[in-house]
Amino acid sequence: MKHLDISNLTTKIIEAMGGAVEFTEYALAQVLLPEKYISRFQGRTEMLLAFDYEVAEENPGSDFVTFGSEVFESLLDIALTTPVSDVRYAIVDRIEIVNPEERIRRTLGSSERLDIKVLSERPIMGIWAIFVFRTRFISSESFEDERKVWVNMLTGNVDVALADFSVFFEREPLHEFPYGLSCSFSDAYKTASTHLSMLNTEIADNAVSPLGIIRETERIQSYYEELMDENNRRLSRKGLTDERKEDIHKKHEALQLEMERQINEIKENMIPKQITHLAHGITLHIPVIELVCTINTRHNSEQKVFYYECLTKQVYPG
Repeated sequence: MKHLDISNLTTKIIEAMGGAVEFTEYALAQVLLPEKYISRFQGRTEMLLAFDYEVAEENPGSDFVTFGSEVFESLLDIALTTPVSDVRYAIVDRIEIVNPEERIRRTLGSSERLDIKVLSERPIMGIWAIFVFRTRFISSESFEDERKVWVNMLTGNVDVALADFSVFFEREPLHEFPYGLSCSFSDAYKTASTHLSMLNTEIADNAVSPLGIIRETERIQSYYEELMDENNRRLSRKGLTDERKEDIHKKHEALQLEMERQINEIKENMIPKQITHLAHGITLHIPVIELVCTINTRHNSEQKVFYYECLTKQVYPG
């Protein structure tokens, strides 16, 4: 029954890639793959796949698919590294805000006296892009890490507060609200990638033993300092020409530079290397209250837009 299991899995992967699978007989299938995967299969978009060894022998032009075979491993790699997407609509109990002026005042956190007046208030739909990244840290002891980065597309900023909030959702829209202006998904992805890079750098740095770096650094320093001391003792010899003295000085400088280079490489070599891919993408739609208001100070008056996010009850400027 093994070939049946792998045939089902292979079929699901190919269909998820946008390809087509048609079984022509027992354990034998004609496959059509999208053009974008042509480089992964030696320039082929059409293949004949056999899921049974005897069937493969009876069809010389077929590729035998089993666990560990080249075709299956390529398909599995595509499935693991190609992101999938999902759309969710948050369930919100109450779409209302109490005392919006005071909430805006606390958000601004200004010590200056502010006169805030809300001119209009309306519910809209905001979009949060959730990027699920998987990173493999490669070192003497490799490990993997999965991170979700939330980007508020109304502001284009990473949302840390909502990422820690339990969100209940439905698959179908719950409200007929107009959508607010959003940043592009490409910009949201760049923001998420930059944020992830900072997180991963911290993870990689913390994975390195400071004591190990100190020991390796001291070992390199001791070795090169001994070589430089020995080189410098040659200057005490009598009868050295100026040319010979210059050679000794140059060798000292070369040893110093090489020591510094190797010390710099120690941490670089000990810090795990990172391989990251986007595993999943989610768009979460959350009702938001748009607040258009005027803010008056002693010297200035301006009109601004704020958003009240109804789940975590955050207010933030647009």
